[in-house]
Amino acid sequence: MLCDECKKNEAVIHFTQILNNKVTKFHLCQECAKEKGVVFPSLDEALLEGPQLALASLLAGLSDIGVPYALEKPKVVRKCPNCKASYDDFRESGRLGCSECYRTFKKELLPLLRRLHGSVQHTGKVPLQKVRVGKKGKEIMELRRELQKVIEKEEYEKAAVIRDKIKELEKKK
Repeated sequence: MLCDECKKNEAVIHFTQILNNKVTKFHLCQECAKEKGVVFPSLDEALLEGPQLALASLLAGLSDIGVPYALEKPKVVRKCPNCKASYDDFRESGRLGCSECYRTFKKELLPLLRRLHGSVQHTGKVPLQKVRVGKKGKEIMELRRELQKVIEKEEYEKAAVIRDKIKELEKKK
């Protein structure tokens, strides 16, 4: 079978694409495949690195072919204007380069954050000592401490009264 590109040499790469239930076949000789950037690793390299690398380079090479059934050209890689990091850098390291990366890669990060944390807004935790509590809040905390002491002494009647006071204050709050 002759190469679809040069129509001279024997085809050694055979590519079949199924798009919208339409089967299209494309055949390349070794020279045309090399021009398109398809790498032919040795058998040892293919076994060490895996067949997916050869397939990836084949697909990348085919994206430059000017035929209607060629693959899409790769997208332009966006980089952070501040630190010049790309989203691929983040995917490899798991860390963003700077605070500007959050704005630059917002579209990619929001679904990831939602999937990992269940939300895209940080709620965090505040240590109890740092929480500003009003007069009622302090009173509730004091009653809870007292309730704990009364329960330890097994004075359940007093505990019930304190519990009711706490509930009443929480309703007012």
